[in-house]
Parts: sequence; C-alpha cells; structure tokens
Amino acid sequence: MASSFDYLNPPDLASASRAFHIFARLEAPELDSPLYTELCYAISEDDRILEIAMQKQHGQPAPNVLLAAIQYLLLSGAPYAAHPLAAHYPIVSGAERPLRPAAPDLRDFVQRYEPDLVQLVQTRGTQTNVVRRCSALLPMLSLAARESGQPLALIDLGASAGVNLNFDRYRYEYTRGGALSTQWGNPDAAVVLQSEVRGGAMPELAAGIEVVSRVGVDINPIDLTDAEQLRWLQALIWPEHVGRHQLLLSAADELERSPVTLHRGDAAVYVGPLIDVAPIDAALVVYSTIALYQFGEAGRAKVERTLRQKSRRRPIWFVTLEGSPSQVTLTRYRNGEGERQVYADASPHAWWINWAG
Repeated sequence: MASSFDYLNPPDLASASRAFHIFARLEAPELDSPLYTELCYAISEDDRILEIAMQKQHGQPAPNVLLAAIQYLLLSGAPYAAHPLAAHYPIVSGAERPLRPAAPDLRDFVQRYEPDLVQLVQTRGTQTNVVRRCSALLPMLSLAARESGQPLALIDLGASAGVNLNFDRYRYEYTRGGALSTQWGNPDAAVVLQSEVRGGAMPELAAGIEVVSRVGVDINPIDLTDAEQLRWLQALIWPEHVGRHQLLLSAADELERSPVTLHRGDAAVYVGPLIDVAPIDAALVVYSTIALYQFGEAGRAKVERTLRQKSRRRPIWFVTLEGSPSQVTLTRYRNGEGERQVYADASPHAWWINWAG
C-alpha cells in the first residue's frame, strides 16, 4: 500500500476511515467490485461500523475481514439471508442487484447482527485461495522444470487450503487481444483458469511438469471438507465474482480427489524443516501468492535467510506473486546467494499478466 500510515493496523477511527476510503477508491475498483466500492465509502463515514472493523486481529486488513464477515453471515442462510442486504449480493440472491443504494441496508444489517459480526471479525483472518493465481505460477514453475531437468517438489508458504498445490491438474487458457493464444493442461479438467497476457512474450510452458511432492504450511490451514471453513473461503471472494466462487468449489472437489499435505504453523519457521525433508532428487520450488504481507518484516527476513542458508545444500527456486502493485518474480538461490528477477506485473488475482518479455 503506497501510503505512509499503517494500513493493516490503523491506530484510531480516522486512520480506519482512511483505510476503508483507500479500499473503496483503489482496491475495489481494480478488482471490479462496485458493491464493495459503495459499501466501503459508506463504512468510511460510519464510526460505529469502523469500531467493529477495528476489533480485527493485528496485521489483518480491516476492510477485507469485515466484508468477509458480512458475506459469511449472508451465505449462512436464515435468518441472515432473509435480510434486504442479501439482495445486493449476487452470489447469495442469484439475481442482479436492485436499483437502490446498499448502504442503508448495510447499516441495518450491522446493527441487527453486530454480536455475530464482532465474533467473526475478532477471530477470523484473510486466507483467500485465488486459484486463478496459478496462471501466474505456471510459467515460473515451467522455468524451474526446464532449468533443472527434474520433477518438482513444491512448498507453498501461506497455503490456506492448498488448492494452488494442484496447479498441474487444472486447465489454462491465456488470451492476448481477446483471442486465445496459449493453452495448457488437461482439456477435461473441471477447473479452467483464464488469464489475459499483456506486454512481451510469456515464458514458454513446459509440455508436461512432473510433481513428486506437494506441501503447504499455514497458521490456520483450511479443511475444505468442513462446510464452515469452506464458507469462510467463499466469504473472502467478492460477491459479484460468481465465477470465482464456482472455481473455488471446483478446486475443492479436485482437492478431495487429489489431496495434498498441509502443516499448521508459522511458515517462516517451518520452511527450513520442510526443505530438509523435501525429495533431494527433485527441483525444490518454494512459492507464495499474496501472503508474505502477513508474515511481517521479521518473518519475511527469516524466510530470506533460510532460503539462502538451505541453498548451500541444493538449488531453490522461489516464486512469488506479491507486492502492491503485485509482481511475478523468480529468485534463484544457489550456494547461499539469491538472484531475483521480476518477470511481470500482474493483477493480484492474475486476471491479467503483463510480461516483461
């Protein structure tokens, strides 16, 4: 966030108001959510709702957590889904939004269900599994496979439910100028990921990528066979993005058919031991997608030190889709040194990827 104040931990109501205003002005329009634009402008001027939002956990983005808490209740059925606010949520109502402002319905909903919202805001955090981000990972993983000539061993930092660990089981369609330019993966896959290619040439995709190990670590790994946990991940998806909701459900089905290994814990602490037990006859790829901001400065520094140290024993490819604005990067660690290269700018959800060429 290109601002001088602490966006994740606003110290007072004025700062919280600014965080919601920034979300309404920049983030919601960038990711095509008119509803969240409208709601966040209204929240930025409502001290009572801001007080609820500020009860979120340290390091969590207040707009995302509060909006997810609201949608979680709406997705939970009666009595919440019977409230007039539900009509503004296409994923709940199954219809287009009504031609009336949403802010009055929001205020009434918050007032009516404040205790439920406070409980969620105080205990939940952002763990979005945006499966389309695999569209940005795939070219980098192809590079690692080609450069190493080996199968891949994957470690996902901040894995949430782990759906991105199944990247090779999805179908990819890259378009350029509105026309299909590149396809990859199983044509019969239930999960089809579409992304627009911009800028220079995208790195060549490997014809096939063998994966021998899929491991993720998260402070609170999500079990998608648990209906409430799946609903929380759905709640983190923005309400107009009906296709993203369906992608998550399809990815959850694939995860049930093709389970991965998830560990509970601090990824900055666990990454070292996970590297130690990764198959030695595979190319080790560590990656993160819009997760490192939650590690804090000390956590990110620890990850960096660990990767340098462990690369004295084996090469490590570190792939990220991170930052604001977000970038696709690949850092090659060898012999205790890391060489970082930025390959593209990208939408945080990989709707588009602008390759450097």
